[in-house]
Amino acid sequence: MMTSKSILTDLDTWAERVPNKTLYAFLDKNGDTTDSLTYRQFVQRTIDIAGHIQRGYKLKPGQRVLLAHPPGVELICAFFACVRLGLIPVPVYPPLASSFESGLYKMNFIARDCQASAILTQRSCYWAIKVNKARTRIATFSFKRDYVSKLKWIVTDQAESHKPHEITTAHSDIVFLQYTSGSTHDPKGVMVTHDNLLSNCDVTVDHLPIGVSWLPQYHDMGLIGYYIFFALKGGTTYGFSPLDFIQRPALWLETISRYRGTASSAPNFAYAYCLRPNKISEETLGNLDLSSLRFLTTGAEPVQPATYLAFLDKFKPQGLNPTAFFSAYGLAEYTLVVSNYGRTISAFDKQHMAENKVTPVTEAGSGEDTTSLVSCGPPLPGTEVRIVDTADVPHEVAPGKVGEIWITGPSKCRGYWGRPELSAQTFEAKLAGDDENTWLRSGDLGFVRDDEVYICGRIKDAIIIRGLNYYPHDVEILVEDDPAIRKGCVAAFAWPVGDVEQLVVVAELKNPKRVPEAVAINQRIFQRLGIKVDRFVYIPARTISKTTSGKLRRFQVRESWIDGSLDVIGQANACEPLVTEVAATEPETAVSAIFRKHGLSGDERAVPWDAGIDSLGLVDLACDVEGTLETLGHGDLAKLVDLRLLQKIEIAELSNLLNGLLRADDGAAQRFRTVLAGLERECQEIEQASMREDAKLVLDPAMFRGRALQVHGGKQCVLLTGGTGFFGPFLLKSLLEQCDGDIYVLVRANNAEDGWARICEGLDTLDASESENRTWKRRVHPICGDLAKHNFGLSDADWKLLVDKVNVIYHNGALVNYVLDYAAMRDVNVGGTNEIIRFALQGRAKTLNYISTTFVFGWSVKDTLFEQDTNEDLDLLDFGYSQTKWVAEQLILEAMRRGLQARIFRPALITPSVNGGGLNFDISIRLLAFMLKHGIGTTSQNQVSFSPADVVADNIVAISNDSKSVGNTYHVTRDSYSNMGHITSILADLTSREFTDLTLADFVPEVIDKCGKDDLLFPLLSFFTRSITNITSMEFKRYDNSNYQQARSRVSAARKDPPLEDVVLGILRFMQRQGIAHGRT
Repeated sequence: MMTSKSILTDLDTWAERVPNKTLYAFLDKNGDTTDSLTYRQFVQRTIDIAGHIQRGYKLKPGQRVLLAHPPGVELICAFFACVRLGLIPVPVYPPLASSFESGLYKMNFIARDCQASAILTQRSCYWAIKVNKARTRIATFSFKRDYVSKLKWIVTDQAESHKPHEITTAHSDIVFLQYTSGSTHDPKGVMVTHDNLLSNCDVTVDHLPIGVSWLPQYHDMGLIGYYIFFALKGGTTYGFSPLDFIQRPALWLETISRYRGTASSAPNFAYAYCLRPNKISEETLGNLDLSSLRFLTTGAEPVQPATYLAFLDKFKPQGLNPTAFFSAYGLAEYTLVVSNYGRTISAFDKQHMAENKVTPVTEAGSGEDTTSLVSCGPPLPGTEVRIVDTADVPHEVAPGKVGEIWITGPSKCRGYWGRPELSAQTFEAKLAGDDENTWLRSGDLGFVRDDEVYICGRIKDAIIIRGLNYYPHDVEILVEDDPAIRKGCVAAFAWPVGDVEQLVVVAELKNPKRVPEAVAINQRIFQRLGIKVDRFVYIPARTISKTTSGKLRRFQVRESWIDGSLDVIGQANACEPLVTEVAATEPETAVSAIFRKHGLSGDERAVPWDAGIDSLGLVDLACDVEGTLETLGHGDLAKLVDLRLLQKIEIAELSNLLNGLLRADDGAAQRFRTVLAGLERECQEIEQASMREDAKLVLDPAMFRGRALQVHGGKQCVLLTGGTGFFGPFLLKSLLEQCDGDIYVLVRANNAEDGWARICEGLDTLDASESENRTWKRRVHPICGDLAKHNFGLSDADWKLLVDKVNVIYHNGALVNYVLDYAAMRDVNVGGTNEIIRFALQGRAKTLNYISTTFVFGWSVKDTLFEQDTNEDLDLLDFGYSQTKWVAEQLILEAMRRGLQARIFRPALITPSVNGGGLNFDISIRLLAFMLKHGIGTTSQNQVSFSPADVVADNIVAISNDSKSVGNTYHVTRDSYSNMGHITSILADLTSREFTDLTLADFVPEVIDKCGKDDLLFPLLSFFTRSITNITSMEFKRYDNSNYQQARSRVSAARKDPPLEDVVLGILRFMQRQGIAHGRT
């Protein structure tokens, strides 16, 4: 029983009061919901994760735990799970590919500083970090083990869902550590208590809020303001990733309009970003309705009066109420907010402000000698603010003076973790003549006028030249006026030279080949401020140091310039010509041409997928890299290029490796070979470990009790997954013909109408009669959902409906792709199977029929593969589809051992129906189309088991209707052996096309030589050629299908294998319909 105040009390109270109200919904860049939790679901999820932590890891209350999750709801679930256990969560930015080294450095610093005991993360993020660490170690030849590698890594999405957990709760007065962004030096962990959060929340949130936030969840404004506070006030938050905001800022305002948002916040740069040309289209603008907003806050960085007024002017016609748009002031050390509702814009004498005097000027007197500031509003109720002169004995200044802002009140945090002396200096400051209160030193310069707080800058940012204070922000704005400089990417600071302070400006260039004229910029600064910049330093775009909220890290920029770690393009003194390192324009090289072709510069710190290259583009890139290596005389290295590895290496690193070869650098070839070999080894180890871990079924044993005795009887009610792909429509047709109950089809669609359309499209591919016969509609029900989501992404009502009605499952849904790696396919193929098993064990007794594949054996060289074989050693599983299907099958097998009534069907190569129906462009069709087009065949003796989709579907359903067949695995293959020579012989007869039969050793070079980008085989060319050695080694492997034959013999509805000639004819008819083959039929 908790006796202390706790944020959990309010959360749990709201969960009891409004259990079905949406608490959090997370959106993608199109505004579609990717994850959503009601209050009840969220509380349950926090308990699930807490139970997972408590059962599997020995962590004690008070220990610190890093949260390193990608943007999404799971981070918040993990946060509150820690709070339930009395652990102290520490949100950190996960160091992903685009900025891995700097992100990992900060993660290690924070982990050491707070002496973290573990790291909570999600599986996708965990493996991304592992792979990036491996890649970085190999690229830099640095193999020292870092701090975070020694910690326990806890993957929260492994936590069992909706299991009745017995957890021992605990309480920590410190809720979490909010690490400051490090804008002045290395980050410090602010200790935030329950009382801090509750007090700040009570005076900040004044209504039942509907929030919209893209702010980082590890930053105080995002985490506290929109995820913690709103949960304590019964609100709802619609969130999405900061990256999605940058890519499509209209999403922010569209979401406010769509969900009638009442609250949102952002730094000044976001409002300026929305004002840029073409960022918010006129069409979008015309559809916005912002009238629901009760507060739209600008904070976290200096508020530009011009930006504030321009945004208000632009969006007032869209219903934005001027009273709802205001500035606020806050800092992590005071939980979140100090003052808000600032709307007053005033002008002040600039020279007087440099002397720490506040002199308002009239509008008529405003101009170059003035500076305009937006008020941050009055302090919150219960919060006291003083303006202090910190020279000698700190004392409150007289009205009309500038000083350091000191704060006290119930939201003042406890201090910095592990830094008692600094905490005492910062959180327990004393004013002369005030022995009762202790004050928080903000480090910010400001003043109070008409009871409202104004911010001038930070003490450590203030530039003192000839005894006068100048604010970096004033200098930076003037530098940004130059069209060659990137706005919001300029840092000004003081630099001592002897006894004199000099002014230095570091600025990002839009184009490294267009350097601004320093003398002209300096003239503007002198005219406005009366000082000159002593040195301009120009750096590339997107390299200046910023905080998570977009605020400049001036101190860090200064230190980086002093220690020489800035990537400097050029420098200029006030009256000297530019000293530049900008190279003359170089002619395009073979390497730069590769990246230009794919819309890349070659400098991207991102893996190809993150850089926008899809699976087809990845194949194209691999071919280009191989071709370039051949041209450079490195044919041996070209053989090392592998699609799996290309998905793991950053574009910039690949470019560096290739350019080293182009320049013929010493050791370049060996470096290329070492990097790829090391990356392959690391990736293989990581993938295998991930597969082993994923293959463990984590479900409550109690869910299986009695299931072994329950076999469905009577009328069937079916759930079909994967009903709209190639094979799914055949299964649906067979179910309609052989079963008499309702059929629910899980389909990815926005609504039932779209779901119906997808189902109809699938059935229309089978034959003409299906498009004319719609009587089946009475029995088929589309269910709009997603296999990869919890509860398939369904509402509680829809989930319960299915759980209670369905008694037979056909799980056919899967992502089929021969290019993508394990991580890219895991969520659907593995996660979806986990959800199916969990579904099967709830409500009405169910039988599960799982559509697997013979690809679970990978490239096994075993002479005969029996149906009871499971490839438990992961033998030769080296591509994502086979790997994920193997893991999914292992989960089914384990569930069967525990009592789940199930069957596993392993088809080999499913082809179009004997009538040429279906829509199948799988690898077999692509290869046959290529062979037919070019007239080449092979003498290979590999078993080719082509089975028409209609026959496979009819037999799977027929066998599944036999209760005696439960508990077995079936190889859905042809009873008689055939090879590719048999296939091409029939094709030759049907098309009068002559084939030249080649050995595999000769066949592959011929394929490589003839396969162009217009060939259907091209996207799979790399996969095919990489796998040919494995294909050769298993030439005499055969599939036993004894169980399948026996089961078919028991049921009258089962069909015999059609003659091979009919199978090939069906393939040819399909190819003719698609315009990819010719010949008589």
